[in-house]
Amino acid sequence: MFISTAHAHGLLGGEAGSHDGPLLLLAIATFVISLLVAEKKWRRRKLRLQNAAAAAGADEAEPAVQAETDITEKE
Repeated sequence: MFISTAHAHGLLGGEAGSHDGPLLLLAIATFVISLLVAEKKWRRRKLRLQNAAAAAGADEAEPAVQAETDITEKE
């Protein structure tokens, strides 16, 4: 016999006797997908905050420009 019965049945640490592979693969896939979803949400949040800051900056800049044109009209 070339392979002992203990080795053939996975008692020596081989993967033949283990059925945890699909469960481990599912756990890793779930973790990776959750990381991708979290990153996507983070990027959207960051972009939304940047757009809000830019809009707030533009709103503050408009009165300054308006005040500057009022000064030139008075002269």
